[in-house]
Order: sequence, then structure tokens, then C-alpha cells
Amino acid sequence: MTSSSPTHPALLERFQAVLSDISEGTEGSIDDVLNALTHLDATGDAADATAALRMLGERPGVVLRLDGQVRWSQLRGEWSNSGHPGATAPPAPPAYDRPVALAFACSHSDGRVRERAVRRIVERPSPELMPFLVLRTGDWVRQVRERARAGLTDLLSRDPARFVPAAAPTALLADRRRRGDFARRQLLAALLSAPGAALLQRLLASPLPEQRRFALEVAGATGRLPLRALVSLAEGDTDVRIRARAAEAAAREAVWTDRADLLRRLAAARHREVRATALTGLIRTGHPDEATAALDDPAGLVRAVARDAARRTGADPLAHYRAAVSAPQPPAGAVDGLAETGSAADAPLLLPLLDHPQAPIRAHALHALRTFGAAPVDRVIPLLRDPSAKVIRQAVTALRPHTAKLPPGLATALLTDSRAAVRRAGHRLLSEPDPVSRLRTLLPLAADPDPRLSARVTADITALAHGLHPRPERGRWVAPLDTTAEQRADLLALTDAATAALPHRTRQLLYEGLDPTSWTAELLRARHGPHPDTVNPLLELRATYTSQDPWATAELIRDVLDAVLEHATAPAGEWPTGDEWPTLLPEWFVQRCAPEPPPPPERADPATWLARWRGLTQRQRQAEAIAGATADWRLADWLDLFDPEGLADSRSWRFWDVGTTTTTTGWVRVGVDGHPYGGRRALLWLIEAAGGYDIDLP
Repeated sequence: MTSSSPTHPALLERFQAVLSDISEGTEGSIDDVLNALTHLDATGDAADATAALRMLGERPGVVLRLDGQVRWSQLRGEWSNSGHPGATAPPAPPAYDRPVALAFACSHSDGRVRERAVRRIVERPSPELMPFLVLRTGDWVRQVRERARAGLTDLLSRDPARFVPAAAPTALLADRRRRGDFARRQLLAALLSAPGAALLQRLLASPLPEQRRFALEVAGATGRLPLRALVSLAEGDTDVRIRARAAEAAAREAVWTDRADLLRRLAAARHREVRATALTGLIRTGHPDEATAALDDPAGLVRAVARDAARRTGADPLAHYRAAVSAPQPPAGAVDGLAETGSAADAPLLLPLLDHPQAPIRAHALHALRTFGAAPVDRVIPLLRDPSAKVIRQAVTALRPHTAKLPPGLATALLTDSRAAVRRAGHRLLSEPDPVSRLRTLLPLAADPDPRLSARVTADITALAHGLHPRPERGRWVAPLDTTAEQRADLLALTDAATAALPHRTRQLLYEGLDPTSWTAELLRARHGPHPDTVNPLLELRATYTSQDPWATAELIRDVLDAVLEHATAPAGEWPTGDEWPTLLPEWFVQRCAPEPPPPPERADPATWLARWRGLTQRQRQAEAIAGATADWRLADWLDLFDPEGLADSRSWRFWDVGTTTTTTGWVRVGVDGHPYGGRRALLWLIEAAGGYDIDLP
């Protein structure tokens, strides 16, 4: 397959944007990649399709997901009328000349189609299609798998410079799959048999860390990579595992060849794992005195190696650290070194550093004092409002074991500060033993503008809200928190104020624990179902019904309650008018309700109605009464049972959950405050209007 410059750059840019979105996990889905590839293939331009497949091959995770999505989409029959492999028959031979169609054929659900696609790739190989050939080497069908393995082995051995870089990303990721290790072994064989280090260096230049790690592993086993390349990787690679392995290989070779100059260069590297390895090499080459110069290094591992070197030369690291922290400008590494080697007797040397003009020194001094267990509370409290957030964090960590010694109201005062770091400190220092009081303090903080503090507060609120419900713990049930009516009202008001900042499940825990009969608690259950960690504290009743589609009936019930309860929770006086409700409720429910009837006969002409009533037999009177009682509800009458200023008090049932039992039966669970209960007929009508019949409701 020959390629030229792309003729539809806009399509390629869109495809690249879709790939970036799904790779970074920001937005989009694998279906977007599938659709974009299909659109590119529809243009019929091989250059565009080849360029798109080349981009795709650089993202092996997307390739693996696309492999399954192609089969799923084909099985759903979405492509049965397209030019791609159909749901009922393999594609016509000309379709194999299009790169994208051939790639999709490699992922077809029919093994014969996959085998034919593999044969075509092997006959007319292209680097852009190598990822799909690699996937088929682990195919579950033996014939497809064996043909793909034979083809991959031949291509990698025949032209490794062309096909190894294209196959490597997918092969290394597919190694985690069942039967997926074959491609990795063939890559290894191709690299071992390839002359020189040019192919290894190409793999080491890959943006994928897995590919660079594999290449470095092969280079370490064969010794083909020159020393300068190892040093370059140790100094500049973005992957810590590659830097550490390259530094170890370079230092080992420098020790064998007595290249102290190279070890000194690595000892000055930016990354601590490289410096630690280089210092170890200097010690082994007989230069421990040079390694001692790193006693004040910022990294603890490097300082530990330097202290070992100092002991070899007879120097005293502790004396060095004591002298260093007493200097006008002590290094931060020296302060940490004193914390690692000193004791509480060295605390007086660190106390003056709490007032040092440099924030890192103050933070490291606090850390050292905390390590010694000698942080003075009175000196640390002012640091809670330090200009440096790092100092504030260290101060909080030092004070948390001593909350009993803190001034009353300190945490609450910190929570009102304008700086987020100070408010976070106040949150961490909250020590209210009463869960209800702590919950009252935390609820206003849920809407804090600092996302980190808001997330931590929300997590604390959720944990405390669980205490409002009975729960199992160590084989026994723990009773809920004992709250007074005044406390519950206060917490409900705070929860209402924090509604926008709290997740719906946390709000459910709070509302159902404080007032399970409230409009908001019922609305949340209608929208999201009951919280899995709560139980119905009311008397539970279960209505069963029959329906052609019981799950659809359950969803219709939810839809109506969601629409009505949303307005029931609104502030007083905002209940919609009768003319507004038909536009707010589901159309099917409005049509199902009875139309507004004409005035009853007794209102139009009482004398005429009375004469008619007296002329009816007893059986006719009973039949007319029953017909009037079971007639469809008028919309206004049914809504009146949910109007906070109407007859809402007469509806004593509260919705709890819906579900299905079989393919033709479902259920509705409600909570009531006793039996008999008000509003039973309204619930019956709701189930019937949603499509239920043969309803059994106690």
C-alpha cells in the first residue's frame, strides 16, 4: 500500500483530536474513534486512512479497545448496510484494498473474515496495519492465530527496521492478555538478531515509556548501547524506572573502566535516583571523600549514601549537621539530616529556625522538631497563618497530636480566614467530639471555594451522616445518633443551604436520617432510588402489579413523582397553577387523567338530581357510587395531595422504591406512618395510569 500526502487535513485533525480526548480520558468514547475512522474510510483516500492508522498505532490502549468495539458494533448490525465487514457475510475482496476496512476485518466476529484479513496483510504488508496483525497472534481461533504468528515472525525477521517499531507498542501491551506473549517474544528475537544499535535507539526515542523500558532491557542484556546513550537516558528521560536502570548500567560500566569523571557528572544530575547511584560508584572507585560532599543533599536517599561515605572516611555526619544548622543560611538538606541522625537534645538548635526568613527552612525545621517530638505548641500556633502553605501544613501536622492544648475556638477562627491553606488547617484541627456539633460546623464548609477543602469536608460529612442511621458493625447493629428535634431542624436547614455543594447520595443520608418523610428525601428516592446504606424507618407497604413492561411502568411512576416532588420542595408560594401543570408533567400522564367534568347534577339543579336519585333502585345506587369512586382521577384532584398548601397532609404515604419481580410483574414500596393511611387511592391511580393492572396494595 503506497501512501502520499493527506488530501483531507480537516478530517485527520478531527481524528487526532478524538484520539487525544480518549487517550487523556477527558471526553469522548471509543465509538467516536470508530465513527471517525469510518468517515475517513468513506472518503476513499488511502493516504488519509494510512495516516490515521499510523496515529492509532501510537496509542496501543485505544487499539485494544477498538478491537473489541468493532466486533460489538458489527454484532449489533450497525454496519450491515455499509461497505465495511457486514453482519451476515464477509466483505467483498475489493474492500480489502482499503486500509481501514482491512483493519476492521481483522477484528471481525467471524474467524474466516479475520483469517482472510490476516492473509492479505501478510501478502501486502504495511507498518500501519501491524498492530492489528499483532492482536491476531493471540486470537482465540487456532487457524487465525497460527497464520498471524507465522506472518508476524516472517515480517519481523525479514525487515525488522520497518516492522519492529510499528508492532512494538501493541505487542508490549497485548503481552498482558491471554496468549499475548508471543508477539513480545518475537520482538525480543528480532532485536537480538538485528545488527548494531540503530533499531534499539529508535525504540528508545519512542514517547511510550513501556517501549523505552523494553529497549533498555534488551540493550542491558546485549551491551549494545554506548555509554554516552546510557548517560543521556539517566540524565534526561522522563520515566523514573528508565533513569534508574540507565544510571545503574552507566555507573557499573564507569566503575569497571574507572571513569570517575563520568560518575562525578552523574552525581550532579537533577534526579535523586541518579545521584544516589553515582555516589555509590564513587565510593566503589575509592573516592568516598567526594561522596561526603552530598551530606546536605535535598534527597534522603542521597544523604544516606553520603553518610555511609563519611563514616568510611572517619567523619562524623551528626557533627556536620549540627554545625550546618547553626550557620546563618543552613541548607534545608542539613536540617533534614539532623532530623535523621540527631535526637531531642538537638531541638534547641532548630528552634531559632522557626523564625528564619526562608519558608523552606521554617518548614524543614518544623518537620525535624516534630520528628523529635519536641515541637513547642506556643511557637507553632503562629505558624498556622504563615505566608507559606508548606509551613502551614507542617504546623498542622505538628499540632494535631496536641489538640487538647490548643486555645478554644482556634480551629473555628481559622475556618473564617480568606486563605484556602489556612482554612484547610482549621479543618484538620477540628476536634469536636460530638458528631452532631461537628456536622453542624462542617455543613457550611461544603460550599467552600477551595475544591480540595470542599472535597475533604464532603467526605467527612458523608462519614458523619452514616451515623444518623442504624448500621452493622463487628457483627452487631449500632444505634443511630440521638438528636433532638431542634438539632434535626438546624441540620436540615444547613443541609438545604449546602444542597448545591453536596452529592445526592450524601444529601440522601442526611435527609433520610433527619426526616425521611420530607419532600426532599422523597424526591431524592424518586430520582436516584433509596440509599443502599439506609433502611426504611416507616411502616413499609409493598404494592404489586402486573404490566406488559413492568420496568417501563416503574420508570413512568418515577417520572411523575420526580416532576411533582420537585415543585413540592420549592419555597412556599411557588406551587404551579392549574394551567401550568400540563406543561410540567409528562404528557402521557396528563392525557391519562380524566378531563374536568361538567358541574354535577346536584349543583346544576338539586331538585332534579334528588328526584332522579329517589327513582333509582338500591343496586343502581350502589353501582353509581362505585363507578364514581373508581373513575379516573382529575389532574387537579391528584395534584392537590402533593400541594404543601393543599391536601398534602392527608397523603400519609411516602415513596421509597420501585422494581420488577418477573418479566410481567413489578412492585412499589412506600412508607406509611400507620394503618389505615391517607392517599391510598392516589397511589393506586398512579400505578394504573403508568400501565399497571391487577394491583394489590394493602
